[in-house]
Amino acid sequence: MTDLLTEERLQAEANRAAQTPAFRAALWQHCRYLRSDASPEQLKTRIHPGDQMLLHSLKHFHEVNRPLSQYYNVALQQHDAAQQILRHVFPTPPEDLKVLDFACGYGRLLRFLGLSIPPERIWAAEIQAGAVDFVVEEYGVHGLLSQTDPATFEPGQRFDFIWVASLFSHLPEALFKAWVGKLHSLLSPRGVLCFSVHDQCLLPEGAVLPDNGIRFTPDSENADLDTCSYGTTYVGEPFVARAIGDSLGHPGHAYARLPRGLANEQDLYVVPADPAADLSGLRGFRRGAWGWVDGLELGADGRLEMHGWAASLDDGPLDEVLITVDGQAHRCPTGEAREDVARVLHDTRLARSGWRFATTLPTMGGEVFLQVSGRTARGETALLYTGSLAVPGHGAAPEPAPGLLRRLKTLLSGRG
Repeated sequence: MTDLLTEERLQAEANRAAQTPAFRAALWQHCRYLRSDASPEQLKTRIHPGDQMLLHSLKHFHEVNRPLSQYYNVALQQHDAAQQILRHVFPTPPEDLKVLDFACGYGRLLRFLGLSIPPERIWAAEIQAGAVDFVVEEYGVHGLLSQTDPATFEPGQRFDFIWVASLFSHLPEALFKAWVGKLHSLLSPRGVLCFSVHDQCLLPEGAVLPDNGIRFTPDSENADLDTCSYGTTYVGEPFVARAIGDSLGHPGHAYARLPRGLANEQDLYVVPADPAADLSGLRGFRRGAWGWVDGLELGADGRLEMHGWAASLDDGPLDEVLITVDGQAHRCPTGEAREDVARVLHDTRLARSGWRFATTLPTMGGEVFLQVSGRTARGETALLYTGSLAVPGHGAAPEPAPGLLRRLKTLLSGRG
């Protein structure tokens, strides 16, 4: 009961923090692909109490700033990835565009998607009825209740863009193939299906793929779903290629693979309705900025010390991170040794992606608002950390932040 009460308290605190003007302003600074009529007031930051993606992080960190920062940073990157693919297919999105966010969870993507595409052009499908009700009420989209069996899903629509994040990374082989076929059958002639997977490079140490190219284990961080149909799945590209060809009855059907295209972890696969479509333009897909605040300590004298890493799988280490403390900007260069980042992300360029920052906070016995952002030379941004800190004399100092690398393998292992 104590743990449950603690989780509920943290969830409530996180929701209050996410709706403060300072937090909303920080998010808005990182939004891209906005409609011309979009405004900060339209940004919805309330998170459903059942959102497993936030709850898992709250349980891990036991505070709110890091979970919220991670939750929204992944959402922003997911939106950026979806928009890049959408705009490759539709450089000028048609007015009659129809988009389906399948397995949408509680709408982590939808809160941003609805700022770029009119909500009346968006459909959201989810197996959890409460999640469907929430996204319809919160984001004004069309809701669809799905089932485990693909044969029962009949939305009565065809879609130009179907996005599926962190579902196929949890399906056993039969359901994997069945859902590829079902969702592809719901495309319009001009449409594309996009889904994410755990590639075999993410397998736990010592684990290997079986001969069929897919490894499914019946365990998941989402306690609300049957682990026999929703566990943890790793695949190789040959399996995915066969699954696409077999499910669609068209061996050799065109597809594009975008390694680590989703949150610098999961691979994205793009499958067009047209089996001969040219997807070569997606070679220019960008993963954008990424990183983390691995350590944050605030001393009794108001001394703030932080360290982390910031990089891009496209370009290598970022030149610097931008740190603002109550609106005062500081530029902190990278260059610190981070062999661990290079090893986990299989990119030797990232071995000097670390950064370290220290300052003495001017305010004693109050709160300051902290924001840490990464930015590539092309202007792509990542929200590495944001939130209020209690300066000694007013509240308890935050505990040192656990490193990202302990969580990198499970960053998107739930749904959201």
